[in-house]
Amino acid sequence: MINNKKVFLIYIICFFLFFTFYIFPNYSNLPRLLAFQFKNVIEKPFFYIGTKSYKYFKILKTNQDLFFELDYLKKENEYLRNINNYLKVINSKYTDQYKIFHNKSPSIPSSIGVSVIGDRNLFYNKDFIINKGLKSGIQISNYVIDGIDIVGRVKSVYKNTSLVVTVKSIDYGDEVLIDNEYYIITGTNNNYLSFLRQRNSIKDIKLDVGKKAIIEKDHVNLVLGRVSYIDDQPVIYTKKNFNLDNLRVIIDD
Repeated sequence: MINNKKVFLIYIICFFLFFTFYIFPNYSNLPRLLAFQFKNVIEKPFFYIGTKSYKYFKILKTNQDLFFELDYLKKENEYLRNINNYLKVINSKYTDQYKIFHNKSPSIPSSIGVSVIGDRNLFYNKDFIINKGLKSGIQISNYVIDGIDIVGRVKSVYKNTSLVVTVKSIDYGDEVLIDNEYYIITGTNNNYLSFLRQRNSIKDIKLDVGKKAIIEKDHVNLVLGRVSYIDDQPVIYTKKNFNLDNLRVIIDD
């Protein structure tokens, strides 16, 4: 049987609570604030555990990706080793033939690999900065190459860095060999170089389109570009895009 006194007592308490919250509305916010404060305290450890779990799984995923990348690099390294061994065999055959005809080994320019660490987009004056300098034996005017293609020459050298002016820069100048004749050329801030004059001659320059402009370095022909014409004026077009991840500097022994 329902206890009427208890029901009446609960009714009186609810009535006074409602009446109090109605008269003093500020007190009605207090339970909400306490409830959300209590909720925040309860949720904190769950947020902490969730955040830690997410970071942990993210690390595992990153490690898994790195393992896949490492496996790929191992295969790539093995492939490059095989290519290198193949090139060694070819080079040894060439060296043996060279010794037979010249009674000496072929001279190969000494070079060191470098990386671009500044002005990679050639925005400022068509030059860039590399990560090696005097300590590595680099000197002013050393050639920077991509394969056998000339990218530029060292303009300034410091202890561990160097400034390279590219063949696209107006500051670049050189003497090239075309059809056994030497020519003085200069950069133009474009993809081509212009002729200043033929060395030891004042005659008009007349060259066939497609002729290769080279620079001899220790019996190796470095390629600067090929002859073309703009408005009946001969120019030398260079490579449009150089591989700046495959640069070497030819150093003097």
